[in-house]
Amino acid sequence: KGARLLAVNNLCSGIVKNVSFELFAGEIVGLSGLMGAGRTELVRAIFGADPIESGEIWLDGQSIAIHTPRDAICKGIVLGPEDRKKQGLCTELSIRENVGLANLDRICNRWGIVSSRIEKELTGKAVSNLRIKTPSVEQTAKNLSGGNQQKVVLGKWLVRDAKVVIFDEPTRGIDVASKVEIYNIMNELKAKGIGVLFVSSEMPEVMGMSDRILVMCNGRITGNLVSRETTQDEILRYATQFSVQ
Repeated sequence: KGARLLAVNNLCSGIVKNVSFELFAGEIVGLSGLMGAGRTELVRAIFGADPIESGEIWLDGQSIAIHTPRDAICKGIVLGPEDRKKQGLCTELSIRENVGLANLDRICNRWGIVSSRIEKELTGKAVSNLRIKTPSVEQTAKNLSGGNQQKVVLGKWLVRDAKVVIFDEPTRGIDVASKVEIYNIMNELKAKGIGVLFVSSEMPEVMGMSDRILVMCNGRITGNLVSRETTQDEILRYATQFSVQ
């Protein structure tokens, strides 16, 4: 296990109540629980998409203030949202434009003029590193397969050299071959020392991909389990502990 990368202390946001956990460098942590447990709400709060009512977020040993997604992105925390078509992509724009929109601070000069060279370099890096199957970077996002759309969502963030990558249901609605590619990407991030936090409703996926599993119920973390030492029955038991205070 690497050094502690991310720490969340007593975070409250909407239905999320007093959640605390740690994520280490080079670790994959799965978030499991029943629908409505607060998993998506938790990762949205960490990313700044939902307001944090109280609590602290620490990154690399320093307390950080995250009020908006821009704050999180600047600190090196990125999120691939659950609904890629509505929240993760501009489907009417090209792959190049989607990558560029997420990296305007890197491709624009002080006068707001876009550098086509840098934009093409970043897009090429995303397409190459994530093996996005497309005839051209000018391909419209809506015309890509579900798996390749998901790769564009990830690719536009990963060119930023993120420290913490959060996935919310990253394999929902994609074919088996694309799922395997997403798993490979997660393992590659782990090998680079990046912390990976992901939400999944598929029990075998959570158990197979995670080093640890955080189980949520009723807005709280009710279990912190080592994946290779737990069972589906144990995860379900923690996922239904509604009485935990």
